[in-house]
Amino acid sequence: MKKVLGLTLAALTALSMGLMAQGAGFDELYKSLPQPAASPVASAPAPVAAATQAAPAAAVEREWLVMVFLNGRNNLWSSGIADINEMETVGSTDKMAVTVQLGLLQDRGTAARFLIQKDTQFPVADLVSGDRNVAHIVSPGVRVPNADMGSWKHLVDFAKWSIRRYPAKKIMVVLWNHGSGRIDIGGADNSGSELGIAYDDLTRNFIRNRQIKLAVDAIRSETGRKVNILDTDACLMQMASVTYELKDSVDFVVGAEEIVPGPGLPYDTVLGALAADPGMSPEQLSRTLVEKFHTFYDSNMAALVAMKALKSNAGTTLSAVRSSASSGFVSVLNAWAAEAKKPANFPVLKAAMAKTLAFEYGNNNGNGNDTSTSARSRDLYDFVKNVNAEAAATPALKALGADLLDFIDSGSYVIANVTTGPNAAYVRAKGMAVYFPKMVYDPSYDETLFARDSLWDELIKMMVTKEHNF
Repeated sequence: MKKVLGLTLAALTALSMGLMAQGAGFDELYKSLPQPAASPVASAPAPVAAATQAAPAAAVEREWLVMVFLNGRNNLWSSGIADINEMETVGSTDKMAVTVQLGLLQDRGTAARFLIQKDTQFPVADLVSGDRNVAHIVSPGVRVPNADMGSWKHLVDFAKWSIRRYPAKKIMVVLWNHGSGRIDIGGADNSGSELGIAYDDLTRNFIRNRQIKLAVDAIRSETGRKVNILDTDACLMQMASVTYELKDSVDFVVGAEEIVPGPGLPYDTVLGALAADPGMSPEQLSRTLVEKFHTFYDSNMAALVAMKALKSNAGTTLSAVRSSASSGFVSVLNAWAAEAKKPANFPVLKAAMAKTLAFEYGNNNGNGNDTSTSARSRDLYDFVKNVNAEAAATPALKALGADLLDFIDSGSYVIANVTTGPNAAYVRAKGMAVYFPKMVYDPSYDETLFARDSLWDELIKMMVTKEHNF
């Protein structure tokens, strides 16, 4: 469906207008769902029993279960509805089950869970035309009172609900929402100042980076095996500190170094490809996610810019990382960082950083170079490549840098990577971003497993001290 550009832009407005035009408002979305079997319990730590009853005894094992935790409890709500309608252009099959937990800003705390089915009543043409019934979700499901879409425990509850009803040989989990994967600073659930994913504007909660690991580990306990793919359909999540946290829990992590535009993943083409070839391995599906993302944005980027949906200095990135290679990555990175930390190399690092691609629109100029003091993540490959290009770089530093570049570029760690313009500099993004503050190091970064096991935090601390302040 996102291959039809009109849906991603104009029809999103039609979605919201169509909902308001219907007397039932947002309840119209759920008119096919039964009411909860029990009254909402204000202090319930997890969804009530109506949504968590035992699975059917004779559930048939499919090839794939795709679970989408779709948190639309913020300004992304209309895109979430569009994405479910998009999924319904394909629907679940006897080989592929697609489940969604949908929370909306207007749902007053009652989310809904669906087994996605093919919608034959409202084809894509009707969606683009803005038919007011576009917002109606035809897939069967249940209401989930007191659903906190910012809670990792509720994510786990949804996953268990899906796994017990629709068991499958392979599992993909999609976290859909805003994302900010640079650091994870802990603290109270309602502080609103932390970085992570799945921000719920009703509960003021969200899933912290390290809580993603807690969730996938709980899912792994339920199935007895790793989660095959974790896809973050959100901004800025493909960070070394995020993916390394998941190295023992997930086979492949798919995500973006940069901001993800509103249309997000093209669910119609991704699910269409999987439905056509349900025997795909986790690696094949990870590559498919990256490929379909690139096809959509490469085809529509100029139109998105012309319609002011993206700025001219923007670009998109998406990559897939093999988690089992994370320890090898850290080993090669540490060898390079140990050399880079030597004081004589600071002038080289300073010159290279000024030329390195910085993420989050507005943090780089037309050449992709850093022009802001607020950028907090940069592409690791581009940085090391720029270090090696400096005339003052020592032979030892260059040799170790070449080893690191080869590792990232070998295809064994970053197995797939795509970028698009309109800013041509994004071609320099090679699939893995790192926390890279320019002025102030956040000590909470020390809490990450990546900081524990790598020398990257030590290098960054040295680079931002008063003595070596860049």
